[in-house]
Amino acid sequence: MAATAKLFYHSRTIRYLSVFNVLFGLAFAFIDLHLNAAVVAKGLGVNSVGWITAIVPVASVAVSYPLSYLGTTREGKRVGLWIGAALFAVVGLVGLCASEDQLRSLGWGIAFVYVIAGAGRGVFETTNRAAMVDFFPGEHAAAAFSNLNTWVGFSFTFGFIVFEFISQTAMGAIILLAAVLSSFATWRAYSIWYSEGGRRSQQALVADDSHGVQLHLDGDVKDGDGLGQHGSSMEPEIGLVEMNGMMLE
Repeated sequence: MAATAKLFYHSRTIRYLSVFNVLFGLAFAFIDLHLNAAVVAKGLGVNSVGWITAIVPVASVAVSYPLSYLGTTREGKRVGLWIGAALFAVVGLVGLCASEDQLRSLGWGIAFVYVIAGAGRGVFETTNRAAMVDFFPGEHAAAAFSNLNTWVGFSFTFGFIVFEFISQTAMGAIILLAAVLSSFATWRAYSIWYSEGGRRSQQALVADDSHGVQLHLDGDVKDGDGLGQHGSSMEPEIGLVEMNGMMLE
């Protein structure tokens, strides 16, 4: 927990990347709490809830394969996160623009929302996690993924509590706002990374890690031959370096 909090406090990058995870939690709180109960259960019957929610993992798996190809390009992961934010923005727009009666009148047509949400979940499970590894490899990965889970859990819990007391329109507006903020935060995270030489790091990460690059507390970089290089072109500028106990972007 201490490493998780330390990383979040010192790294702007993890704070920006966390916005997409908050968006994911809010979107699925809306689906699980509101759509399942107020729309599907009332419009199609309780027995239909299980069938329609099964669409989400199927859609997630379906988009995972093309997303894996998108993630191999230089800009692919950033674009993938923007796609995920756009998909969840559609979920927010549904809540914002349509009434409960209108959604119930769709019958099984409401399944399109679950397809979109499932595709968004695919981005969360693949591109989002892969981006975490790119930004925070090695010893920092555990704290980065802990932040991921923390913010998903927090936003999901927040949604379950707050969405019980607000209108569907307000729920949709919150999700839509989170989607807009997520798009901006993704742009900022990658801008920080690239401004610090992240392009070289990205190319190294795509390679087979034949150099065995490692980070050390004194800021030195050592390759697989144990030769220290400080500030040279071999330095993996990854958006987060631990130097003398201080986390730096």
